Amino acid sequence: MITSKKPASIYDVAKLAGVSPSTVSRYLNRSTYVSDEKSYSIEKAIQKSGYKVTYKTKGPIKGRSMTIGVLLQNADSPFMIGILKDLEACLSSRGYSLVIATGHWKRRLEKHALDYFFKSHVDGVIIVSGDLSDEELIEYSLHTPIVAVGYNKIKANNILTIEFDNVLGGYLATLHLLQQGHVNIAHIKGLCTQPDGQRRYEGYRRALKDRGIPVNSRLIKQGDFSSEQGYQKTIELLDSKVYFSAIFAANDQTAYGAIKALHDRGLKVPEDVSVIGFDDLQTSSYFTPALTTLRQPIEELGSVCAEAIFKMLSGEEHQVRVPPIDLIVRESTSSIFDVYKNINHNR
Repeated sequence: MITSKKPASIYDVAKLAGVSPSTVSRYLNRSTYVSDEKSYSIEKAIQKSGYKVTYKTKGPIKGRSMTIGVLLQNADSPFMIGILKDLEACLSSRGYSLVIATGHWKRRLEKHALDYFFKSHVDGVIIVSGDLSDEELIEYSLHTPIVAVGYNKIKANNILTIEFDNVLGGYLATLHLLQQGHVNIAHIKGLCTQPDGQRRYEGYRRALKDRGIPVNSRLIKQGDFSSEQGYQKTIELLDSKVYFSAIFAANDQTAYGAIKALHDRGLKVPEDVSVIGFDDLQTSSYFTPALTTLRQPIEELGSVCAEAIFKMLSGEEHQVRVPPIDLIVRESTSSIFDVYKNINHNR
């Protein structure tokens, strides 16, 4: 008489892996974190025992998917890469995987990304800047917790906003140039729809106002945080013949473009024009000249976001502590008196 072999059960897998059946269940359902060592043992036991893993394809998913959706605007941006690097390390250490989407500052793409996250049953969403309205974010937060960076504070139960004091940062950048004796300070703004850029511009205006210096609209150009626009807007400033001895760029990438434009027009930084950026990207200290900038704790922001989403998922109260912005003085700024010396020397 021939008897068929009894199919392997979850208990067989647990015995082979040297773990409890509940641990195997947690691993299969992704309901909580299971260590890499135990996960490896379970996978080997599944293969050895011939246990058939089945997955539900219809109906709501129970438990956690152990995935976090991350919406960025530009995956090539050094700023975004800096955040993503630490974010991934923190999430993976807790057994989570990232589902990454890019919005390119287009609301349609951002909404599509959040729809995709929802359909993918991610456990939470981290948004690093964007154009979605508060109402849209609140609507999506009804389905999953959201940590949003670069947004105004939103009062909703399932949303946590994280922001740096960009007004103070813009103020400090402009104040540094004022303390160097510069009065005619140009500003190349960030995206007009992006709160960070708006706040840095507000800091610029406040610093000038506090010194009794009127804001000259001819010295203000609308950029988009890119090196290309930094270059183009600096060329426009030079062609306009309006005098300026310093430029406050909305971010480091804009500053790179500005310095290249000045160089192409035969001007030296900082001998002819001082330039200050914002972010302190890793490349800024190696740029020629090394860039004076406002340091945002980019790497720390990744871990701050990860810790925030963990706390939200566990239902714990969480007070976000964002490291402060620091002024980093390097070679791209100098005293206005050095500019005067350079002018007299060239006469």
